[in-house]
Amino acid sequence: MGLVTVFLLALVGTVIGVTAFLVLRERSRRRRFDDAEGLLIEQQRTAHAARMRATYSSMSVHHGNGVIGDEGNRHRS
Repeated sequence: MGLVTVFLLALVGTVIGVTAFLVLRERSRRRRFDDAEGLLIEQQRTAHAARMRATYSSMSVHHGNGVIGDEGNRHRS
């Protein structure tokens, strides 16, 4: 019974710790981009990430031509 109690306390402590960490991280991120320049940088990074997701989507990677053809996958000796 004691082992179960210790496990549950450790689990609850971990959940509380992770929640506090995430809340503090979000607060610090929000303060960092208060000015217009920071907001512009964040918008540019978000747009760049969206372009990268569209360019390197699963569909384009798995169904594209690729750089190496079938002959490039063979081991040459």
